[in-house]
Amino acid sequence: MILDIPTIAVVYFYISFIQVLIMLFVFRIIKIYPGMNYLLFSCIFSAVCGLLYAYQYISHYGNLLVFFSNISFYFSILALNIGFSRFLDLPVARKKLLLLSILFFAGYFWFSFLYENKSYRIVVFCLIFAIVSFHNGKILSSHAIDSVRPATRLIAAACVPYGTFFVIRALLTFFNETRNYNFSSFFSFMSYFLSIAGILLWTYCFIVMTVQREHADRTYAEERFGLIFKTIPDTVFISELPTGKIIDVNETYTLLTGYTKEESLGKTTLDLEFWKTLSDRDRFFDIINKNGSCKNLEITILTKERKELNALISSQITRFQNSTYIISVIRDITSNKELRQKLKKSEDTFQAIMEQSPMSFILTSTSGKIEYANPTFLRLMGYELEEVLGKNPRILKSGYHNREFYHTLWNTILSGKQWSSEIVNKKKNGDFIWEHIILTPILNEDGEIVQFLSTLEDISDRKKTEQELKIQARTDMLTGIMNRRSFLETAHKRLLTIKEHGQKAAFLMIDIDRFKSINDSFGHNIGDRAICMVTEECQKFMKGQDLLGRIGGEEFAALVLGFSEGEIVAAAELLCKRIEELEFYTENKERIPLRISVGVTFFHLDTDTLESLMERSDVALYQAKNAGRNQISVIN
Repeated sequence: MILDIPTIAVVYFYISFIQVLIMLFVFRIIKIYPGMNYLLFSCIFSAVCGLLYAYQYISHYGNLLVFFSNISFYFSILALNIGFSRFLDLPVARKKLLLLSILFFAGYFWFSFLYENKSYRIVVFCLIFAIVSFHNGKILSSHAIDSVRPATRLIAAACVPYGTFFVIRALLTFFNETRNYNFSSFFSFMSYFLSIAGILLWTYCFIVMTVQREHADRTYAEERFGLIFKTIPDTVFISELPTGKIIDVNETYTLLTGYTKEESLGKTTLDLEFWKTLSDRDRFFDIINKNGSCKNLEITILTKERKELNALISSQITRFQNSTYIISVIRDITSNKELRQKLKKSEDTFQAIMEQSPMSFILTSTSGKIEYANPTFLRLMGYELEEVLGKNPRILKSGYHNREFYHTLWNTILSGKQWSSEIVNKKKNGDFIWEHIILTPILNEDGEIVQFLSTLEDISDRKKTEQELKIQARTDMLTGIMNRRSFLETAHKRLLTIKEHGQKAAFLMIDIDRFKSINDSFGHNIGDRAICMVTEECQKFMKGQDLLGRIGGEEFAALVLGFSEGEIVAAAELLCKRIEELEFYTENKERIPLRISVGVTFFHLDTDTLESLMERSDVALYQAKNAGRNQISVIN
């Protein structure tokens, strides 16, 4: 196919049309920022421009189609200017754009239909486009949104040669007055060619800009909200609308209501029997549905222990990621005297709740003797009630905590304050159990401590999960070997041991050759397979206390102990050969060459550190790369 002007105009149309589809897709998955509609219109006008210009060659209305094609191109670059300004929170240069539009339409209409001078029409066309292009570059380089600055600088840099091209075309056209039609055709061809390049660059940068800005905005909003959510002294919970299911609560919520976060998530306030009366709930939702918010509505709520609390609730309906939520803030306004009176009146109810609660409860006297333990505690710890009554809670002591831990505990509760922490207790059978404990001094009307209430929650599963997450944090998720941080920490400690015992050691830096080409040509899944296959081969060479870690995308490091220099070099060469011989194919049975380069250096007991080993092996690796790859290089 001959790459002439009609052909490249059609290509320009198809690329612009694809750009429109990409923009519409981005609109669906990313927040719509100011100005994005104008950027979409710019893409649409670009597509129309290419279509009209290509169609002129098969139509009887060629001149008219060229006219409307150029008009569409002007609207495209004009919409781009307005879109950039709005997207980057800059004022739109209305007066400048209006003046340029008047000059463009007046000059273009005059030289198209009245004076009919093609040269001057092209001059007007090019100069106006150049001015708008330079102005676009100024907008893109003078905004204050840091999150999109790399992408906007790239587009701004492209605007300069783009505008310069139109200036040169205008000058040369003016002096030649289009008598050299081959010359004119060349510039028409280049106009579309540069526009296609600009569309591709602009599409890429647009996606980067929108993703970066949304990510920055979301991160900032989440950090702000998270800080407020965690530090606010009032009770806060978030529920879905219209289901009413609770999706998040803060720590104060747990202290106020007695419900843990796990007990509350996914349930409604009706499930938790949060409202003392349904009339309070109906009144609350009437106000919310009518006004979208409520402020300081006085209600009576019930805690998990069925205590009544007088409270003020303030709520606001909000939307996030196409879902609607209610954020509610509750402030307890019940006096301590009222709480004590209600607790006394509801003693029987409280007792029943303790008996049926999934939480463990222990009541102890001020002398430290257990006076009550609920069934959950007895079942969890393996005791009968008679075995614990009158005993000291130290029968649960595991030996895990030091004296300072218990010293802090007693100092806090003896001062009349509540104490909470995570604690390791021991069951009757000797097994250890992680629990979250809240120790609360119970005061009489004179403010004297008469008992201590211990509330314990089994958190063994959570602690196990936390331990698993710690392991994951030190492991490369793709290969299963140590990640960079874990490798460096372990290698540093291992080198100290090597120095103490005077052992031999070598440090290897391993890099997959032309890995970027594999990723770009065959996709990230194939790239991940390549990394895993290299890892497996490297692991075969690791013995005993040798260390292997993935310290970069396609880069590995190994600390090998106890071998001679000759053995290390031979092993590294064999590793290169093994990997080169790997049968590595795509799904279409296309063989992919897989090779590595290895930099080797040896540990000097008196002078070397981990940093110096890494520096030398890295230099050796680049020597291997520069020597043609698929080989090793050794620096002593």
